[in-house]
Amino acid sequence: MADKGGANSPLKLPILDLSKANNPIQKQRLLEQLHDALFNVGFLYIKNHGVDLETISNLVSLLPALFGQPAEAKAALSKLNSPHFLGYSGYAEEITLGEKDLREQFDLATELPVVWDPTPTGYSEKGNSTSGRDFSHLYWRLRGPNQWPSEEHVPGFRRAFTEYHDALQALSYRFVHLVEAAFGIPVGTFDAFFRPTPVHDVVPTFVPAQHRVKLVKYPPIPSSGDGVRGQGVGAHKDSSGWLTFLYQVGQEEGLEVLCANGEWIAAPPVDGTLVVNFGNAFEAATQGAVKATVHRVLAPKSKASPRYSIPFFQGLPLDLTISEIQSYIPESVRKLRRDSANPNLQENVSSFQDPRWDNLGESQLRKWIRSHENVARKWYGSRVTAFYLQ
Repeated sequence: MADKGGANSPLKLPILDLSKANNPIQKQRLLEQLHDALFNVGFLYIKNHGVDLETISNLVSLLPALFGQPAEAKAALSKLNSPHFLGYSGYAEEITLGEKDLREQFDLATELPVVWDPTPTGYSEKGNSTSGRDFSHLYWRLRGPNQWPSEEHVPGFRRAFTEYHDALQALSYRFVHLVEAAFGIPVGTFDAFFRPTPVHDVVPTFVPAQHRVKLVKYPPIPSSGDGVRGQGVGAHKDSSGWLTFLYQVGQEEGLEVLCANGEWIAAPPVDGTLVVNFGNAFEAATQGAVKATVHRVLAPKSKASPRYSIPFFQGLPLDLTISEIQSYIPESVRKLRRDSANPNLQENVSSFQDPRWDNLGESQLRKWIRSHENVARKWYGSRVTAFYLQ
């Protein structure tokens, strides 16, 4: 598809002011803007989002030290040590669309214990809120604790990360309520998917979700002779969660979004904002009413500084299926795309159209195996890896 846009494109993504949600008169206009952004674009910026700037800066300030650890310290945190695919990935170790992503990263998540239990009966007694569930499915092995850098190398990191994670988690819950209101879904419908304790008299029936956070460094690389920049991350839709909140550090550009007309438009850093987009699961569950939009990241130019970013992926319970989520969503929402003047979604709508991946745990396991085959072969074996690589 022709790259007609990029940094010089006149098209821009919408910026929504979440403080309007606190004003009864302005809130309705905000909901209309949110509906339009999610239905027609699938990407947006949010400002006045309620995440304290100090919480953000405390984590951002530690990124140079995190990535500047000695090679042996980073190797000790390698994803190869983790069946949960949590830890450090070195430069160009992750794959998107069969190509190496020119970045290094740390993957962390909500700090949770291991629940996978391959006992013959398939039932685990670990934990009070989840006892009696079948934790023998391989996808439960994705769930588990982080690998933390030492205080010696990155002082204060665990505390700064945890505060950031908790702030983004709280924001994600508030934002989902706005999405529900924008589409006429009863507010609180999705609480049972996320909350570990009852909220609004909704008693959780699912194992609490594990959210994931990437801390990413894109080193500058030389452009090719024709001026084409390398693949920081290849074109893709997010499959790691329900929705994504991205903080872009500094002013270095790189993120681009694919419009419905085939044009790539830039999503440069904007002070005081987070970029929000939605994953495959949300698109599939709403049958396209909420778009999961294709996006990519170009590697920084050769003379630029490294580019850092921090995406937060709101998770969903691994034992949930897209079919179950759809049962919570009114038909009036699920038919919005079909009834629109342009019902066609973008190409490669969603892996969830394949019934094999209707289960979120299966889909997540497939995603991680395909992006980190070496980790998969170590912890899941060659036969399992080959199945998910099909």
